[in-house]
Amino acid sequence: MGFDLAVSAHVLVGSMALLLYWIPLLAVKGSAPHKAAGRFFFAMLVVVAASVGPMLFLRPGAFDPGYVVQFAYLALCLITVGTIGWTAIRWKSAPERFRGRHFRMLGPSIFALGVIVLAAGLAKGDPLPVVLSWVGLAYGGAMMRFAWMRAPLHPAWWLNWHLNATCGLFSAVHGTFLFVIWRWAVDPHAGRETAAAFQLAVLVAAIALRLWFGHARRVPLRFSKRGVEPLRMPARG
Repeated sequence: MGFDLAVSAHVLVGSMALLLYWIPLLAVKGSAPHKAAGRFFFAMLVVVAASVGPMLFLRPGAFDPGYVVQFAYLALCLITVGTIGWTAIRWKSAPERFRGRHFRMLGPSIFALGVIVLAAGLAKGDPLPVVLSWVGLAYGGAMMRFAWMRAPLHPAWWLNWHLNATCGLFSAVHGTFLFVIWRWAVDPHAGRETAAAFQLAVLVAAIALRLWFGHARRVPLRFSKRGVEPLRMPARG
């Protein structure tokens, strides 16, 4: 497999993940289509992450450790956030299982890599890794805090994590795709600054999406139990 073929394979599975993202997002929440498409989507994330490997090893030119670290970081973040979104539903009645050994390992790992990616971006004056570092810093930090939290959990703690993961993945599946479309249709010479701008734009959209879903479902951003209890979720998308 050549590098161009590896990139094409990555684009193909990424496009499939993009399509699968919107099916459960638009479906009635908790319905059979929502659950089935959601399972396929989370499974596709594993394929997307695995497709990064051939690009790392087949990339022409001299070996670039920074390039490898950045893509390995993004692949691990994708797996981690996807795992959170999946297990939050599967283990909503077992919070200790949800935040078990895998959770306690993945959180610090992506946080540490996020710090490294941020530092590298600042040192090189490259805005793209600076923007992308938010995933490890935000999710890794929240995971470490939740792993050791001993306060009573909010009844909707699992839905909080599911929404956080789902809305965060909005950024993952749309940022690079929109940048590629922009380069193809508008500016073939667009560089990393433009890529960073697209990533930042979809991040803002992802945050707005999380706030909207949280308001609609009465799911706060906190994980501890205090204040008003969430209302029962309406049976519509």
